[in-house]
Amino acid sequence: MTRVSAVILYNENGEILICQRGAGGCCEYLWEFPGGKEEPKETAAECAVRECREELNIEVGALDTVGTSFYSYPDRDISFTFFKGKILSGEPTQTVHKSIRWVTPQNLSEYAFCPADTWILEQLKREAE
Repeated sequence: MTRVSAVILYNENGEILICQRGAGGCCEYLWEFPGGKEEPKETAAECAVRECREELNIEVGALDTVGTSFYSYPDRDISFTFFKGKILSGEPTQTVHKSIRWVTPQNLSEYAFCPADTWILEQLKREAE
């Protein structure tokens, strides 16, 4: 099973950072939250911090666990850990994603997300109501 960590980052306007995947894989061009695969001997929180540093050139912290989920893609099973966090330093920079964007929780439904993110999207929309 592949272990993945993702972070829900809010800006001062209450918008959430989302990232669009590039070509390739079962989720090509779909949107997701910043994060990625955990490396051996790495905690979920350490992974989230490292992935944000590597992919967005930002330092994140104040990670609070939102929840975990499991999803079976055609090629593998994934265990997800989602965090809420904040940017401590840096400005998100598009380096590996096709696009990055700040959106309001209410507008998340306008974007096609990876199937494994469905439950967290519903939770974020409920919290914003």
